[in-house]
Amino acid sequence: MNRGFDQKRSAPTASGQQQTLIMRPLSELMRETVAKLTGVLGKHALPHTERIFEHLLCCSHTDLYLDGHRNVDSVLTDRLDAIVCRCLDCEPLDYILGTTYFFDREFIVAPVVLVPRPDTERLVEQVLCHEKARQLCFADIGTGSGIIACILTEQRPQWNGVGIDVSPRALSVARRNVRSEGIGLVCSDLFRAFRALRRFDFIVGNPPYIKSGDIGGLDESIHRFEPLIALDGGNDGLAFFRRLAREAPAHLKAGGSLYCEIGYDQEDAVRSIFSAPPWDRFRCFRDLAGNPRVIIVCNRG
Repeated sequence: MNRGFDQKRSAPTASGQQQTLIMRPLSELMRETVAKLTGVLGKHALPHTERIFEHLLCCSHTDLYLDGHRNVDSVLTDRLDAIVCRCLDCEPLDYILGTTYFFDREFIVAPVVLVPRPDTERLVEQVLCHEKARQLCFADIGTGSGIIACILTEQRPQWNGVGIDVSPRALSVARRNVRSEGIGLVCSDLFRAFRALRRFDFIVGNPPYIKSGDIGGLDESIHRFEPLIALDGGNDGLAFFRRLAREAPAHLKAGGSLYCEIGYDQEDAVRSIFSAPPWDRFRCFRDLAGNPRVIIVCNRG
């Protein structure tokens, strides 16, 4: 790293002439960026700023502060300005940078897939807690960026998974995230591409569960930038759960479980949908905020 305090240096232009690059201290730029982003991001302005600079400088979080006096040239500040402008327009930083973190692993994301949230980590944790068999095959419905299937097969290398999504563009993102040979990707509207005889040990998914009429009232970063198909659960937000209740039993082994993320106010409604045979043993688990978040229901066959 450049630890000097020179305020200017020269760089050659395309014509071979020297162009003066203005140098500014990293710590100063970080303070200015936090101030710019606070109006839109509030308390999240600082962690967003740190992540932006880690990305631009290809450095660790620690290095940002150990080398705060490092000088940054105007080429990098131009890139910084472009990122900040997009943040001020409410575009999610994950889309701007093209990556996100889930279960401490970096994943590629794009506007054709949802930005993963901590609630979905709760879903993955429940699967890992309840599925004990060494050799299992599962389906990850609405796989999107593939984060659920990837983490499950990385945590349990003996498992095999099939990531299912109706969007070919989403699957192209998932394909870039897959590291395990134990994951296959299938373009399908739920199970329509599968024969009825294909049965999984368990099925997991984060289905769309937002009411159609509520999407416009979501945070601007969500309703303007994230894919509608992955958010819209129909008039009451429950359309996808009804389909699962009807269609999943044909593809789930007797005794196998279905794991789904749900909305914070949907426990009773989803319980009712899965109250008829062959579904049994409905359970609901709460997120860190105490809200109902993950349901598990068993196919008794």
